[in-house]
Amino acid sequence: MRYLYLYFKIQKANVRARMMYPFNFFLGIFCVMSFGIFSTLFLWVLTQRFPVIVGWNFYEILFNASFNMFCYSLALALFIQLQDIDVYVRNAEFDRILVRPMNTLLQFACKRINLNGIGTVGYSLIVLLYAGYHVREWDFLSIASAVLLIFCGLVTAIAIHLMIASFSFITLQTRGFFEMKEVVYGNVCDYPLAVFSRGTQYFLSFIFPLAFIGFYPSMYLLGKTGGNIFGDYILIACVCGAFLLAILGYVMWNSSLRRYSGAGS
Repeated sequence: MRYLYLYFKIQKANVRARMMYPFNFFLGIFCVMSFGIFSTLFLWVLTQRFPVIVGWNFYEILFNASFNMFCYSLALALFIQLQDIDVYVRNAEFDRILVRPMNTLLQFACKRINLNGIGTVGYSLIVLLYAGYHVREWDFLSIASAVLLIFCGLVTAIAIHLMIASFSFITLQTRGFFEMKEVVYGNVCDYPLAVFSRGTQYFLSFIFPLAFIGFYPSMYLLGKTGGNIFGDYILIACVCGAFLLAILGYVMWNSSLRRYSGAGS
């Protein structure tokens, strides 16, 4: 809890610093949000030509896409600096963090907050609520399940970024890994998992586990559990997957950090 308190305390100061330039602040939010808007428009145009795709209608596909977008964009808003960690390592700026008497991951996570990403977070949440209204009836249990799965998707997205960032302490270069992640995510996140081959589903579940961010949570909430890898155990798979990936990410960070001997070595 102490680390969580410190994180929000420092990020509050980062927000105040960014708000010193309000025009740039709101312009950045609008520009980033436009990516989500165009993505939604593309899905609408696609489903006008193909109303049902592998058993999913427009609102169900929109629910899946917005769930993915919300969890992923929130993770980037809070931890986008992980994508630039190789720059800090190569320029020896990370060495200053190592000599401070505070958890290294907490220090690095607090360096800045991606306020521009708030636009995508807000937009995706609105679209998620809109699509959710059209896809099913909601009660207390289903809402609680949705909140739990959003948390699991957020933890999974952060853990994936953390695992990739950990390689910076060994290779001093992770930009290519992050770019590959963006390409894979950008090409698959808007469509149901059933669109892809069985091999691709296994790849997105066990090798590059992007499916746990939004695909499996959406399938569970929409009741489309048939024919997937985990069957009726999707909820358990999402919770256990997020928990295991979080542990793996933190272990990889600490083990890689112990092997780090400085950018000049």
